Amino acid sequence: MALSTFELAMIGGLVSLLSTSLGAIGFGYFQRLTSISKIRWSIDFALGIMLSASAFSLIGPELINSLHDGHKMILTLFALGVGMLFVSLTQKVGNISSSRGLLVWTLLLHNFPEGMGAGASLAGLPGVQALPIQIAISIQNVAEGFLMVLCIQSMGVRPSLAILGGLASGFVEFCGAVVAGYSLSSNEAALPLLLAAAGGAMVMSVVMELKEALDKGRVISKVQMLIGLGSVPLLNSLLAFVMFTGS
Repeated sequence: MALSTFELAMIGGLVSLLSTSLGAIGFGYFQRLTSISKIRWSIDFALGIMLSASAFSLIGPELINSLHDGHKMILTLFALGVGMLFVSLTQKVGNISSSRGLLVWTLLLHNFPEGMGAGASLAGLPGVQALPIQIAISIQNVAEGFLMVLCIQSMGVRPSLAILGGLASGFVEFCGAVVAGYSLSSNEAALPLLLAAAGGAMVMSVVMELKEALDKGRVISKVQMLIGLGSVPLLNSLLAFVMFTGS
């Protein structure tokens, strides 16, 4: 029996929830890394994946598809701006001054539109397009999950509550996927807007993190980030090769 659009979106949300939870629960293996300066390296890889997924899977394809449709281009750019504005405004509303609190807040906030992207892609895109998005988001969710827990713990929160905080961030993604599934069930034309908004939120999250890193004098791991940047096009190429050889 074929799954409905809403059910597919929920599956995408569950994948995001489980991958984030995996990282959060696995924080015990990294308990010795209590200094924020020692654990922040892990976000560089996640930042690269976020940019890669946004450019090659969420935003890029929608912009290309709307090149000959001015109305669709305007809507796509509007959704992109909404996603970026969402993360930017909510960060300012939070009024967080510490670097650790800012990182936790940023990771938590972008999870909702990111979950929308995970749910919308699985529910509305062909499998060959949706799978790289699911894999990319899941990989960086694992990194974000344990980074979230370690950041919370480094702020003086006991480990058990820090893990709950990490699990809660995964639940935020699931909620985003549910909203995307409901939207697509009502109107399939919402897919490009949901994907563009998710991409915009992810891009703004990366921009905020890079700005914060520069302000604090933290050195960005270029190797980690480049590996992340190459992940989605590599996955796309591998899937295309598998489909071509299997046909």
